[in-house]
Amino acid sequence: MYRNMILKQNNGLGVLMNSLLPSTIYSAENTLPTTLKRTRSLGIDSRKFDASRVPPLPRINGDLILQVFTHKSLRRPNVSPADYGDNERLADLGRVAFEVAITHTLFRKRPMLRASDISKRRDQLLSSAMVEDWVTAYGLKSKLRCHPNVHPLLKAPQETNSIFYAYVGGLYVSSGPQAVNDWISGLLAQELEALHDEADSDMEPNPVGVYTPPPKRAKSEHMSPPPPSRPIFYAAQPPPTPVMRQIPPHQQIPPAIPPNPLAPAQPSLPFLPLFNQAAMQRRVTVEYLAEFSGPSHAGRWAVKCIVNGICKGEGTGSNKQLAKEEAARKAYYSMGWT
Repeated sequence: MYRNMILKQNNGLGVLMNSLLPSTIYSAENTLPTTLKRTRSLGIDSRKFDASRVPPLPRINGDLILQVFTHKSLRRPNVSPADYGDNERLADLGRVAFEVAITHTLFRKRPMLRASDISKRRDQLLSSAMVEDWVTAYGLKSKLRCHPNVHPLLKAPQETNSIFYAYVGGLYVSSGPQAVNDWISGLLAQELEALHDEADSDMEPNPVGVYTPPPKRAKSEHMSPPPPSRPIFYAAQPPPTPVMRQIPPHQQIPPAIPPNPLAPAQPSLPFLPLFNQAAMQRRVTVEYLAEFSGPSHAGRWAVKCIVNGICKGEGTGSNKQLAKEEAARKAYYSMGWT
């Protein structure tokens, strides 16, 4: 049965297609393979993508994964939004969640960035080819279900971004914003290294236009010492510090005891982002081994922080996040990163 299909306007391009609706659904897995050897520009500095450093793809639970990989070209006509069953709404949610996750990662970066620097680096990341590299590395296009006449359009950048945004939106609905932030933070690790090197190269030791003359050599001739002179005090100069009488030892106030750096992590003061940032800057591999013990309603989590294959910190808590925070805090001070 023949049916005329009108694809809605996408980024200002309306495509009118008369097509034959087959009885089977085509997948995008027949597209040509793409190599991951790519060099792009982040604005003023080139980036190199290493697919081996991409973190594992997080799982999306339930039937929501089917909606993530269903293109809007398979939408039935004259149905309500509740019966769409495609990924268009998830992609719109994921686009906003993705930008928020990038901003959150830059906000947690140490040393802290100014608001203008956060906006600049976010725009640089969004204008790069990193989303296309991630979609190729995860093979997301091969899992997409779409109408056969849409296959040529999947190579367009907006379609590639839409597939990635749909997965981000699905993860947001399934596991919450924290799962999205953790995943995007791991994806941005190698991207932020390029921006970090770029920022270091932009620092200037002296202001522009200011010439600093080289230090003069002292003459080797014997100079007679100048005659002693009385000290000169100016109006803006504070008066000399008076000599304080010595306090007996038994009356001296003992110094304040510094806080224990290995205290348990507090939920209101997240330490994990700071530790992950420090580990990324030092280019070390960090793993967390979590174990649950006790009854399901009153059990305890135990987490080990493994740095380059060596356990550097252990933490326990009523939930996994608290235990992970404590393990990261102990590993941070154990590595001497203060």
